[in-house]
Amino acid sequence: MAATLLAAPAAQAEPDPAPDPAPDTTGHTGVPQAHEFDSAIADAFAQSQGFPSLTGEADFGSDEHIVDAHREGEINTAEAVEYGLASLTDPESVPEELRPTGPIEDPERYLAYLSAQGAEVDPARNPLRQTITAPESSTAQYDDCASPLEYNFHDYECQAFVGDFVFLYDVKDDPSDERGLPADVNGNGRLSVVQDMMNAIAEAQAAYEELGFEVDPGDGPWGVVVGLNETQEGWFQGHPFALPFGINDQPMIIMPSDPGWHDSDNYDYVPRHEFFHIVQYQYWDTGEVGWVYLLNWLGGSAFKSMNWWMESTAEWATAQSYRLQDWDPANPAAAELYARNVDEFLGDPGRALNAAGELGASRQYGAFVLPTYLSERTDRAFVRRTWERIASNDEYPIAAITATLAGYGLDRDSTLLGFAVANYRLAAEQGGAPPNPMAGYGYDDPDRELWRDYLGDDGTDDHVLGLDRPARTVRAVPLGHDETYTAAIEPGGAAYFDFSAVEKSGDPADGYESTLTLDTGNHDELEYVALVWSPVGSPGSLAEYPTAARAVYPNANGVITVTDFASPMVVTLIAARTDLNHDSAEADEDGRDYSWRVRALIPLDKRSCDLSDLDVGNLEADAAPQQLFLDYADSTPNGWTGGDSTYSVRLPDGDLLWLFSDTFLGPLNDDGTRPTSAPLVNSTFVRQDGNSLSTIQGGTAADPAAIMPPSEANHWFWLGDGMISRQSGVDYLQVVYQEYYRYGTGAWDWAFKRNVVATFSLNDLSEPLRVDELPSQAGAWGSALLPASQSGDGYTYVYGLADAQTNKKQRIARVHGSNLNAVDKWQYWTPDGWTAYESDAGIGLNGIANEYSVTKWNGQYVLVSQDSTLAFDNEVYAYTSCSPAGPFTNQSLIFAMPETGPWGSYGDKDVFAYNPHIHQTLSSGNTFTLSYNVNHFDTTVGPDGAHYRDPSIYQPRFITFTLS
Repeated sequence: MAATLLAAPAAQAEPDPAPDPAPDTTGHTGVPQAHEFDSAIADAFAQSQGFPSLTGEADFGSDEHIVDAHREGEINTAEAVEYGLASLTDPESVPEELRPTGPIEDPERYLAYLSAQGAEVDPARNPLRQTITAPESSTAQYDDCASPLEYNFHDYECQAFVGDFVFLYDVKDDPSDERGLPADVNGNGRLSVVQDMMNAIAEAQAAYEELGFEVDPGDGPWGVVVGLNETQEGWFQGHPFALPFGINDQPMIIMPSDPGWHDSDNYDYVPRHEFFHIVQYQYWDTGEVGWVYLLNWLGGSAFKSMNWWMESTAEWATAQSYRLQDWDPANPAAAELYARNVDEFLGDPGRALNAAGELGASRQYGAFVLPTYLSERTDRAFVRRTWERIASNDEYPIAAITATLAGYGLDRDSTLLGFAVANYRLAAEQGGAPPNPMAGYGYDDPDRELWRDYLGDDGTDDHVLGLDRPARTVRAVPLGHDETYTAAIEPGGAAYFDFSAVEKSGDPADGYESTLTLDTGNHDELEYVALVWSPVGSPGSLAEYPTAARAVYPNANGVITVTDFASPMVVTLIAARTDLNHDSAEADEDGRDYSWRVRALIPLDKRSCDLSDLDVGNLEADAAPQQLFLDYADSTPNGWTGGDSTYSVRLPDGDLLWLFSDTFLGPLNDDGTRPTSAPLVNSTFVRQDGNSLSTIQGGTAADPAAIMPPSEANHWFWLGDGMISRQSGVDYLQVVYQEYYRYGTGAWDWAFKRNVVATFSLNDLSEPLRVDELPSQAGAWGSALLPASQSGDGYTYVYGLADAQTNKKQRIARVHGSNLNAVDKWQYWTPDGWTAYESDAGIGLNGIANEYSVTKWNGQYVLVSQDSTLAFDNEVYAYTSCSPAGPFTNQSLIFAMPETGPWGSYGDKDVFAYNPHIHQTLSSGNTFTLSYNVNHFDTTVGPDGAHYRDPSIYQPRFITFTLS
């Protein structure tokens, strides 16, 4: 019965919209030329390039007898090829002393090696290069199995001459046989799988011609040999390939009898793929690049440098062959096999662009996305133009690609970045008014979802965004996140980082936004972009992956900034390395570690105001309520007679609450001295109602105690500032306390342990309702508070310090609202923004005191503090800032506390003054009330002790002054 071949549409002429990057100076047209293959010249060229010589560095295990004999000149090249081929197909025919003793290692490469060796052997003595011509009878071509044909020591039962090809194959005598092709026939009497292969190659040939490739067998048909391996127990099973030299002195295709994977799909897919290798051989088989390639089938760097582009473009061309010709294969899944290894490429994006494994390794097959992308950015002639460059300029693929891009007017670096982004999105390019910031960041290819499917099957499943995409690093980035990430990237490779915002981590006053900064380091060989999007199915109006809301690029300092970073936003940093190396082996060993610092901060409030030097005037000492405290100390039977800290809080009922740390309780002696039995407690309150004072302490009148009792022996609490905290519609008093402990017997043998906040009911201020831990890593907090009602931005500012003998350093924190025990919402000032990590808290003003104050005044903020640049200095300064967080500048001297030192008002070198701070509760307009404390280094308990001899020392002083 007559055999039929499905007709293919005629090839169509294709316009060339872009000029060729460089003229072809060799006259090479793509049509096969004579193989003028001189082994001596090839050897010399190979060795000059540092590649293995024609007869060197082969390693084929049990067949070393033949290789060694050839190297040593015991047999000539023709004999080496003849015996080598026989060792694969008919080992018993090989002379015993040369016969292989076991399986041949890497037989596919060995056959390719013999093919290259045999290029200089007369076809009459080279079994691979036999001349096979079609019979003159036109009917014979449809009677495939009428007469066997011996080829390479094997009688093939059938031969089919179709178009530009001859197929050699056997038929299985029994379905269980490993040898031969399945005996199933189609309606024309030809084996179905043979017809499938014929149809596939005819379709591919028409498609490749339509793409502009020269496809011409010259003087004789190309050979397709199916089952060359049968006498060797199927060692070619599943490994088809194209030899550079074969039947009719042309490249030829080797097909296994049974593809062994993806069922019968290979009978359609594989011929298309392998036929494109024949097309490739036509473009570079006579150039030096081609020679070196052929000499390095053994796995050298030249092999890899060519093979990655061979395989990636063959997969690209295979896909095109299905699309350009109207043909439905027997199994439609065959048209998807070209993409089966995409996970090997996108699953390791940091490897070199042209990284390749050994013969048949999957990485180079998965690189089909590169010719796909480059063709979309230019036109479908791009791949052909690269092979023309290889043919005419003896270039390796990387150089050919670069030159071809230049011919289209495209910049290689930006193109590689676009390729990296397109691989991450695996979606259509986003549109937009020109210039479109997302141009080149996508694929038009209809098989994008297929590629995702292959990614999902092989371990690159979804994290954060949804959908499958290349390998990446995924990190949640809450407020305060500050970390350096490192990735190894080889030439042409890329790295991907997903940084996801954490819910309710940021600025609550602005929708929990923070600022994400990505410091790229400005590496010359890297191109960067950050894409902003949200996960698939997330709430809100932000664009969902793979549609990017926007692309953000580094500024002049190499920093990418996203100012509205908030959940569910994800920012993906994409870094593409754009320096390339044409040598695949060298490129694959040139991994460099790159680091990026990633921070999520709330930006500092850049408020503006009119700051100028302060003019301090109208200073008055002994101001109210100083005399009120003196009178109260003289008259109280058991209340306050002296103390330090001296903070004040205006209660909702109008009363003024004074907060003291160490407090002496009364009464005083009639002569004004203090009895040695006077109680000393570590914290008290004094309530002022008009001109009436009353003391609040813990314990009982007979046995008083601190309001904040110690947590254990040798521990105590000193208080910081306090404020009214409104929680769920109820007002409370909150006071910050610092816990200290004694570790020795010396006067100064004590140290800071932690901060806490005590919350009091306004109905009973004698003991706290609850005590909560506060952050304590950065030092003491509570030196001053600026309530949210005064800050102007809804935050309560908490001021503290990093303590030291001198040059104490300011710390600043804040919490939204007025509840200090919401510690998970505390933010800490850094020079770059607000962080959620206390360990990252920055240093503000130098020379701050343990206790100070920050007060809103005249559209700005006034900080008042004792100078700590010198120990026990008595000078008090004011500073101003447009923001509660500083920077505080315009240092202005308010006054010098007069009691201090031998020349002070007490004339006592052991008297010192400290803790000055403004009382907002008593200040109005430009007039301020300030208190400070006085103390004595003599802590002796006895009639001659300073605090018992003269109680006036340990009492607060008040002054008033004006600022202008």
